[in-house]
Amino acid sequence: MSRVLDSLARADFRVAAASDFDVRHPKSELRRLTDAGALVRVARGFYALVPEGQRGVGTSWRPSLEGAALGVAVAMFEIGSVALVGPSAARAHGCYPRALGGAFVAVPRQRARRETPYGPIHFSMRDTKKLDTVRISTDLGDGWATSPEQTAFDLVRNWPVWPISESTCTEMLNLLAARIDWSLVDEVAARTRSVDTLHELRTRLGDRVR
Repeated sequence: MSRVLDSLARADFRVAAASDFDVRHPKSELRRLTDAGALVRVARGFYALVPEGQRGVGTSWRPSLEGAALGVAVAMFEIGSVALVGPSAARAHGCYPRALGGAFVAVPRQRARRETPYGPIHFSMRDTKKLDTVRISTDLGDGWATSPEQTAFDLVRNWPVWPISESTCTEMLNLLAARIDWSLVDEVAARTRSVDTLHELRTRLGDRVR
């Protein structure tokens, strides 16, 4: 087995930067493995491992945008310091059924957005230790996303900074409402001193508030 494939298979997240591979000729090796359908290039300088049963020349397998985004962030920093946020977190929780045009990740230091074949990755500098996060699974590994409570709160607080329509935001909030523990929402509001946002969230959800 290629050292590149072996290192990715053993990693917490199956995305790595080209500079992380300890091989003599990394560019030619990555090109060979990509041509063979064992890797896919998810962004400039970042590669994802194709699941073993999907490998082969001309493979049609592609990762989810959310998995690719979280994987690139993990490769840039470390798994415990990054998390899917906002619309991407809603997607990770199954609270939006359609693909989004971009992905959103909290990271410890600001980075310029990265283009992928599936949509751009937007990075937001936030301390994930101050966010309410939960463990999630993606097609490229397990990582973190803001909890349904934090996600709903962020969608209201930061929208319309999120590049999504009002109807999309409302649909996400309505689907998140079924999973929200309102005592945790109250804790998020108290911790961030955002009473106005809490009021707006309750107003927008109306009779869905429990």
